[in-house]
Amino acid sequence: MFKSAGAKKAIDLVDFTQVLRDPNCFQLGHLTDLGLGSEVSAHAFDPVQSLLAVGTNAGGLFVLGGPGVELRWDLGRGALKIKHLAFRCGSGFLAVVDAKDTLSVYDLSRIERGKPVRDSSLSMRSSVTCLEASAAHAFLFLGCQDGTVDVFDLDRGVLAPQARIPNLWLAQDEILRRSGAPDAPSSRHIPVCVDIKAHPLDVNLLLIAYGGGVSLWNISNRQAEMSWEFVVPPGAPGGGNDLEDMLFSERRAGVTCLAWRPDGLMFAAGHVDGCISFACVSDENLIAMRTMERSDVNHATEEDMFGWSAQGEAGHRQPANREPIFRLAWSGFPLETIIDKWTTGSAPTSPVAPSPTSPSPSTPSFHSRAIPTEKTHPNGGTVLTILGGLLPQDPTGVHLFELPPYVSPSGSTVSSTGNIPAALRQALKDSIQPIQHNLYPTPAPPEDFLLFPRQSPHFGLAFDPTAILITTGLDSSLAVLAAAHSARGMEAWTFPPTNSRLPRPLQLPPALSFSGPGTCSSSRLFNISTPGYQRLLHQLFSITDAPLHLPLRGGKANYAPRHNRPTQNPTREGSHQPRILVTLHVDLSVRFWDVSDGVLLGGETGAFDDDFPRPLDHLTINVRDVLRNSAAKELEASRMFKERPWELELNQVDIATETLEVALTISTGEVLVFRHAYGDRGMSGYQAEVGYEHVAEEANDAVADALRDLSMDNIPDAVPAHPSHFYPQIPSPTPSRSPSRSRTGSVSLHHRLTLGRGRRKSVGEKSAMSLEPEPDVQDQHVDLSLVLPLRPYIDGFRPVAAFNMQPARKSLVKLSDVGFLAASSGAALIIVDMRGPEVLFYESGSESGKGKGRARDSSPITSLTWAICAIGEDHDRTPRLIVVQESGYTRVFELSQVAGSWLLTDKVATFHHDSMGGAFSTFVVDKLGAAAVATPGNLSSALSHQTNFSQAEVDAKGALTSVLVSVSPTAVSVYFNVDGPRTAIFEGAGFVSASLTVRLGCPVLVVVGRNKNVTVLSLPDLSQVTRMTSQAEIHSDIGEVSISRDGDFVQVIDPFHIRLHTIFDVGRPAFPPNIVAHRREIPVPPQLTLTTNVTSTFTNLFGGKRVYGPGEIEAALGGPNRPPPKPRTVAIPHAHVRQAPGGPPSPRVYVQSALDSTTGMLARTTEALQERGEYLGSLQQRLGSMADDAAKFAKDSSKMAKQQAAQATLKNSIAGYFAK
Repeated sequence: MFKSAGAKKAIDLVDFTQVLRDPNCFQLGHLTDLGLGSEVSAHAFDPVQSLLAVGTNAGGLFVLGGPGVELRWDLGRGALKIKHLAFRCGSGFLAVVDAKDTLSVYDLSRIERGKPVRDSSLSMRSSVTCLEASAAHAFLFLGCQDGTVDVFDLDRGVLAPQARIPNLWLAQDEILRRSGAPDAPSSRHIPVCVDIKAHPLDVNLLLIAYGGGVSLWNISNRQAEMSWEFVVPPGAPGGGNDLEDMLFSERRAGVTCLAWRPDGLMFAAGHVDGCISFACVSDENLIAMRTMERSDVNHATEEDMFGWSAQGEAGHRQPANREPIFRLAWSGFPLETIIDKWTTGSAPTSPVAPSPTSPSPSTPSFHSRAIPTEKTHPNGGTVLTILGGLLPQDPTGVHLFELPPYVSPSGSTVSSTGNIPAALRQALKDSIQPIQHNLYPTPAPPEDFLLFPRQSPHFGLAFDPTAILITTGLDSSLAVLAAAHSARGMEAWTFPPTNSRLPRPLQLPPALSFSGPGTCSSSRLFNISTPGYQRLLHQLFSITDAPLHLPLRGGKANYAPRHNRPTQNPTREGSHQPRILVTLHVDLSVRFWDVSDGVLLGGETGAFDDDFPRPLDHLTINVRDVLRNSAAKELEASRMFKERPWELELNQVDIATETLEVALTISTGEVLVFRHAYGDRGMSGYQAEVGYEHVAEEANDAVADALRDLSMDNIPDAVPAHPSHFYPQIPSPTPSRSPSRSRTGSVSLHHRLTLGRGRRKSVGEKSAMSLEPEPDVQDQHVDLSLVLPLRPYIDGFRPVAAFNMQPARKSLVKLSDVGFLAASSGAALIIVDMRGPEVLFYESGSESGKGKGRARDSSPITSLTWAICAIGEDHDRTPRLIVVQESGYTRVFELSQVAGSWLLTDKVATFHHDSMGGAFSTFVVDKLGAAAVATPGNLSSALSHQTNFSQAEVDAKGALTSVLVSVSPTAVSVYFNVDGPRTAIFEGAGFVSASLTVRLGCPVLVVVGRNKNVTVLSLPDLSQVTRMTSQAEIHSDIGEVSISRDGDFVQVIDPFHIRLHTIFDVGRPAFPPNIVAHRREIPVPPQLTLTTNVTSTFTNLFGGKRVYGPGEIEAALGGPNRPPPKPRTVAIPHAHVRQAPGGPPSPRVYVQSALDSTTGMLARTTEALQERGEYLGSLQQRLGSMADDAAKFAKDSSKMAKQQAAQATLKNSIAGYFAK
């Protein structure tokens, strides 16, 4: 050992940090936020601009479009829930209603400081219950709790008071009360407006739903044309929720939602008892009423009236407990015309599910956001999408009825029971008899859905949809985190499912990927070597295995430089090492995201090609698939997954960034190891196709059985959707006779040296040739190499091995790039050579001080570090593992290569420092200032040095060979030659994360504290270079932090707040980029096209009623005193000039930045003045009302005073008279 004075003197002679001692080299910057920051509460889609709007419970607003197009802002009025969202499709207007019933309209064509300009706002007089916007005119309908419908002029930014629709159901309730019906509402009851739907072809008609029924409103005539009451007669079952005392009385089920059929002849109404009613706009009587499994539930049968008496307890009728119908959507599809046949040159064919190995030519590229066009309904049929109406035993999910086309009868006779001919009534009824029942099963009860029309903004935003977004509730099989997190999940699928084509899952935008099952519990940020990065992205741009995206193509995002002060050492754009963000999720998945600077540079034109962060779905690890496999049956995690899956969590993750191995720790203590492998292109197409179809067939059978249990009326069995959670596990293949592994394509050079020796037997595999038992330490190993992935033809991480360890509060895992693994759980430690794999060392932590390398105490292990370095008097640079325990006790294990195999040597250095107590990070720096990490390059250099040994290269006794840097919660310390004396210390409080960051070849130590301070320290003297504070005002704790080697770091405050930062926020691309959300050159498609059902269209147009145009409706709604349009200035986006590589920003960049700043300031001032004018106008109205009230009060007070004075005079006069 060396004396402290000599060590201090040797340390003072070196300076590793050098040029990075200048504080101007560092600037803390915020890159982006991940996720939505709260639960999803509302969403809307604009098919013209192809934009998705999402609102949250915390008042957050998001607009998502094509690659890189993401706008996020909040209302600025506190954490108010977003209740309703609605686009005026094609115009750029987004209407928002918050929890305080304030209507705000944002203009997406004017973006300032990263968010749209608020064009107008209004505090509503009553609670808003529903919204309805139309692309045909500029008016927004707002249904209110008092039953009225307010009309808001989006172009003028004011209410249209003369267009307000009164409560139409008050008169119906009065009629019901006068009739003496027993269920008539009281006179104090106010019907609530629950839904509004505009007629799909006639913009003059508006369907308004109340709790008691539905009314059809004529806008131009300002009167109700017809009303419908949905009566269940005595004895009829209805939804089945009634007891016997109500069964033989007349019932009226409350209405919950509406949906028009695309031809406008019929509409469907959902009810609180789970029924769906169908009515014709020309007939006051119902066409039909049904539930999910039965039709004509409004007609009584003998079984309905008396069959229940023999069932249930004590002869009482048991309610069905059917849930209400929450949402309906009625979709139509374009007909294949003669023009389409001429264009394609062939007759229409039924779509076929593409083979995984032989994709169809129409499969889009990775960057395409379009879903392949397929003629799913060439016969003109429709699809009714239903949310709700299920019994407790029914399969959860979103159900779909495929309905036949409507065929108009040639002749008809007048019906005695209605207003339409009997033949027409029967034709309408035939057109709503389901011919197919499909299901999108969900792991949790669905709460809402949203259809994505291909292009048309008409027909209730349900015409020709290509995708469906489903919002689900809490999944009870997922882990419940202690911190606040999102319980609602989101999943997207292609639409619709048919007999010949299974829906495919769609990739969600990054902002929507962190909700529900995607809730992030932990994350790590890694720098990847360039060859490793290229291997990971090998299949990213492959057409064959490209995932389909949610069809969002709107807007445009362009590269933007970050406008900040220049530095003395400007960094070239895109010169940073590639970065990969790894996130752990509650659904036991590990996801990978590309957050490299190259993603922000865009293509050759500067336009974004990908989202940021860029999802790498082909690398996703699904631990659930591994735990389902029989090869993992001996793992405690596998048993718990079958019994109590909600208790399983992923704790830690680490990556070997050059050999591309991933190690995970689970809450049950086990360690799982995965290795990257190229897709198995050697597998024949037949094998891949059979495997794919086997999984699909199993999934189809599982859901088809559940659908058959619904006992639908003469509906054939359906082919259901194809969700991942319904995939059964593919059985493991029979082990081959060859002892070699089946996949070795991605094994590193060092792994292949000893690949053939000692393959561990898999669980359940018995070896008759084994004559002697394996060592006890090898029992910790479980072979997972035979687990067949569900998608073997796609690049990704394949399971290799698992290692059993006992669960503990503190668990760690550390991989090296030279083929070694170390993991700890509490005080237990395991060291593995991944070339076998072979367990080199294991201690349970329950016993201490026995044997080579055993710990002297049982305190938990807090830090694991692999290094290739010298230590103390031993100047040989060999692979070493540094293990630090909570007490400060430190062990350094050495590995040596003997006859081609790696073994632990007897030389285990131990030492104890109080300042290392609880150290969570340790780093080794060699005498030249380079990080002594365990990489193949450093190992090759060390082995070459040992082979070509020269006495002249031996360091003198007492010379500096390396330093050990340890970071504990209270101090940062530097130790001479790893196990020598301490030479420097930096004391603090609340340190949570640290990283050895290298810039321009010089290392610095970056330490993040719990008080949101980021401190940069020089090496090896630990002088403070600079201190920066993270701006996170709403959080007092910085949370969990992971720092990469190039200075970027990810901050997980809680599952709702995940942020990316950097300490080198100079000379790099900015995010968000320059975004154009609204593209004015995109026209709004006409409402009537060649593909519209011609028969239905002519029936509506020439059925004896006048059809109003959009201009006439605007005149009727706006009235004669409609104010002129508001003056609006459209912001013109400026093209940014890229900074020259290696140089400071050009003068044009600074001038453009100043112009943008001035323009933004003027626009904000104009907006503030407009808001001030609006507020002053509202205040003037209130003051005018107050003045009138005050004048009336003064008049009444004066009158009362005169009366009191007269009374007093009279009283005094009478009193004086009697006094005389």
